[in-house]
Amino acid sequence: MLGVKRIKSLLLVIVLLLAFTAPISYAAEEKLIDTQEQNTEQAKSEPEFSSFSELSGKTIAMLVGAPFEELIKNKVGDVKEFQYYATLPDMQLALESGKIDAFFMNSAIATLLDNKNNNLAVLPENLGEDDFGFAFKKGNEDRDKWQKAYDSLDKADIDEAWKKWTGSDETIKKLPDVDWEGNAGSVNVVACNTLEPMCYVGEGGEIVGFDIEILMMMAKKLDIKLNVKGSEFASIMPEVQSGKSDIGCGSIMVTDERRELVDFVDYYPGAYQLMVRTAGAAKQSEGFFEGIVSSFHRTFIREGRYSLVLTGILYTVLMAAAAGILGLLIGFSLVFLRRKDIAFFNALIKCYTSIITGIPVIVILMVLYYIVFGAVDISAVIVATIGFAIIFGSRVYGTVINAVKAVDIGQQEAAYALGYTDGLAFRKIILPQARPIYTPLLQTQFVMLVKETSVAGYITVVDLTKAGDLIRSRTMEAFFPLIAIAVIYFLLTWALTKLIKAIENKRIKLRREGSKREVKA
Repeated sequence: MLGVKRIKSLLLVIVLLLAFTAPISYAAEEKLIDTQEQNTEQAKSEPEFSSFSELSGKTIAMLVGAPFEELIKNKVGDVKEFQYYATLPDMQLALESGKIDAFFMNSAIATLLDNKNNNLAVLPENLGEDDFGFAFKKGNEDRDKWQKAYDSLDKADIDEAWKKWTGSDETIKKLPDVDWEGNAGSVNVVACNTLEPMCYVGEGGEIVGFDIEILMMMAKKLDIKLNVKGSEFASIMPEVQSGKSDIGCGSIMVTDERRELVDFVDYYPGAYQLMVRTAGAAKQSEGFFEGIVSSFHRTFIREGRYSLVLTGILYTVLMAAAAGILGLLIGFSLVFLRRKDIAFFNALIKCYTSIITGIPVIVILMVLYYIVFGAVDISAVIVATIGFAIIFGSRVYGTVINAVKAVDIGQQEAAYALGYTDGLAFRKIILPQARPIYTPLLQTQFVMLVKETSVAGYITVVDLTKAGDLIRSRTMEAFFPLIAIAVIYFLLTWALTKLIKAIENKRIKLRREGSKREVKA
C-alpha cells in the first residue's frame, strides 16, 4: 500500500511539473515557430539590425571553439559581452528569446536558418570569407589523396548538394546510397552532429548533411568506407589531433590559427555572418494542449527520435551500473590497503583521492579519452565507464573509511580480546557496524554518479543528455525536450534508488534469518 501511495505521489509531481512548466515554455516561445513546419510563404520582416554599427554595445554569441572575437570587434566595435554556447539550438533560443542580440555563424547554417525561420535574418553585412574544410591530423599523408579526390568531383554536383541541404525542402534531404565495395579500407570520421545543414542527426539516428555527402562523394572515388560518429564541435580538433579519428568535419571554417593545429582539405567557399532577429516575429498559433501534443510528436515520434532517447537511457544505465560496481571494488580495495598502514601506499592513496577531488569530472574524462587512451582504439563508452569508476571509487573510499573511523575503538579491542586477527576483526566486527553509516551515503553517491554521466557526451558518448541535445538540434525547441529529459532522469534515479534499497533490505533480511538459524542450531 505504501508503495502504491508513493507511485501516485510521484505521478502527481510529474503532472504538476508539466502543468506549471509547459505554460511557461509556451509563453516564452509564443514568438517562436516550429522550424520544421513553419510557413515559408509568409513574408519575412526586415532584420532588427541592418549594419555592424547598430550592434555596438550589444551582446553577441558564438559556439564554444569558435575563436572569432577579434574579427567581430574589428567590425562591430564596442561589444557589450560575448557569450558562448555548446549547441546551435541553445544559441538560437537565446537569440529568439532576447537573451542575446546576435550570434556568429557561417554562411551555410545562416542560409538554412534564413530560409526556414521567419523570426531570424542574416545581417546584410558579411564579417569576412573563408573556405569550409575537412580536418586531418598534422602531417597525415592521406590528406593529399583526399584532396585529389575532391578536385576530381564535378562542381555541379557539389553545388546541387549545397542547394539541397541549405534549402527548406526536407523531403529531398537524404544521403546517396553506399554503392561501392570499400576495398581500400575505411576511415573514422568525427562530425559535430548538431549543426544543420552541414552535419546533424536525421531519421533513425543517422548522421547526415552537406559535409557527409561531400565526404561520401570523395570516399566513392577512393573506394573507402566511412565510419561516422558524432561529437561536440569543441571536441573535433582534439579527436583528430589525438588520432582517435582520421577526418574531422562539421561546418569547420578554415583559419590560419586552425591550420597550425591540423591540415585541411578545403571543399567549399563560405562566409562569416551574424544572425539577428527580424523586426516582427510571428506568433504561435497552437493552443496549449495542441502545443503539448505537437511538441511530443516532434520530440519523440518524428524521424524515430524516441530511439535516441532509448539509446541514451541504455548507455546512461550501463555506464552508471558498471562504474558503480568497479568503483565499489576500487573503494573497498583501497580501504583494506589503507588498513595495512604502509607509508608508500598511504601516500599513493592520498595523492589519488586529492587529484580526483580537485579535478572536475568532465576534465578527467577528456584527459582519459584524448591523452591517456589517445593512441588506443577504444570505445568512448568504455573510457567514460573507467573515468566514472575512478571517480566513484575515490568517493567510496572516503565514505567507507570515515564510517569505519566512526566505530568505537573499543569494538576492535574487544575483538582482539576474543582472539580475532586484525583482518577478521575488521571484516566481522568493524565493517558490519560501519555499514549502517556508509550504506545510505553510498546510495546518495550512486544517484550523483547517474546524474554525472550527463557529461559523457563531451567524449562522443550518446548518453541521455546528449540524446536530448541531438533532438533539440533538429526541433530547435528547448523547453519540451529539456523537461522530458529532466523527467526521465528523475524517474531513472528514483527507480535505481528503490532498486538499491530493495536489494539492501533483502540482504539484511537474509542475514537476520541466517543469524536466527545459527542461534537455533
